[in-house]
Amino acid sequence: MKKAAHFGAGNIGRGFIGDLLHDSGYEIVFLDVSDELTAKLNEDGRYELYRIDHNYEEKVIKPVSALSTIKQADDCIREIVDADIITTSVWANNLPKIAPLLAKGLKARLEAGRPRVNVLACENAMFGTDILKKAMADSGIITTEQLDKIAGFPNTAVDRVVLGGEKNGRPIVNIADYNELAVEETKLVDPEDKPIAGAHYTDNLQKFLERKLYVINCGHAYAGYLGYIHGFDSVYDVFMTPELVAEVKEAMLESAKLIEAKYDFTAEEMTEYVEFGIKRYQTKGVDYPVTMVTRSPIRKLGATDRMVGPCTQCEERGLPNEGLVKGIALILLLDRTDDAEAVELQKTIASEGVENAIERYSGIKKGSELQARILRYYNELKTIRDQR
Repeated sequence: MKKAAHFGAGNIGRGFIGDLLHDSGYEIVFLDVSDELTAKLNEDGRYELYRIDHNYEEKVIKPVSALSTIKQADDCIREIVDADIITTSVWANNLPKIAPLLAKGLKARLEAGRPRVNVLACENAMFGTDILKKAMADSGIITTEQLDKIAGFPNTAVDRVVLGGEKNGRPIVNIADYNELAVEETKLVDPEDKPIAGAHYTDNLQKFLERKLYVINCGHAYAGYLGYIHGFDSVYDVFMTPELVAEVKEAMLESAKLIEAKYDFTAEEMTEYVEFGIKRYQTKGVDYPVTMVTRSPIRKLGATDRMVGPCTQCEERGLPNEGLVKGIALILLLDRTDDAEAVELQKTIASEGVENAIERYSGIKKGSELQARILRYYNELKTIRDQR
């Protein structure tokens, strides 16, 4: 049986990538920091998924095992040496944390004379595998030349609703049917050999990355930050509030127009994609805490990320972007002491002013007309946030 080494045994790891790897005929070894998760996976040798769109019908994933990336690093390296595919779902911010261990594993694989292997970072980020590859090269453990000798590094675009839950007192994972894993075909070890069944292999990953990030992720984040300033705990409740979901939809449609202008998606396709995006978050049982959706605001203010990216590109093309402008202001207002990036953001705003914070984190210049519009919304929405 083929073997997959997968970094990250969380909900996405088990509910999305693990599910696809299982359906592709792989035995899965999860590499994770959680002692509780690794122990449970080893004890059971399997786990269950529950299908939201099929009255929570059970699907069993086996055989599986797990290793601690902290306590069993040498064993993890051996699994990397022997794996037929290596994948990750650890959150983009954590890719540099797993890079040293993966670099050691790939170097050992090279020294053992093993064949090249596909390494796919399946993260909710633009070109996550490139980020991981650079982090490995920067670690000083392995060179870029050695990396290319031992592996292929295709980027991916990922999309699936995966939710944690509880059944009979045990944590479980609920999954929706719709999923999309787009894979950069030209960077595979062998472009003719497709390693994951059901994935979409493409020579233009950018359009899939941007469509997902700038429409679906943008709308979800917008709803989260809108929910935050209005005092909601659940993003589902935002999507079920007509006046709020109308604001979310406006931003999503603006991004959709940008994607239509840049790529070969039709207006009808993009409109349908927006409607699908709204409906997925209005599905009963599909719920995310506002605290989860709004975390890492500095990353979400990045120049190419889900709100600033489409906003500035719409501005350059003369396309409507008022909803996106408001979305940037919403991100700036996150003030949570349990989120390190939110703490840093608010400290910067307090010490340097919001104008400098906008330029520092998004690249939108102080004194520009676009920043002036962001500031207007920021001041209006701050009043709502402070009075809730």
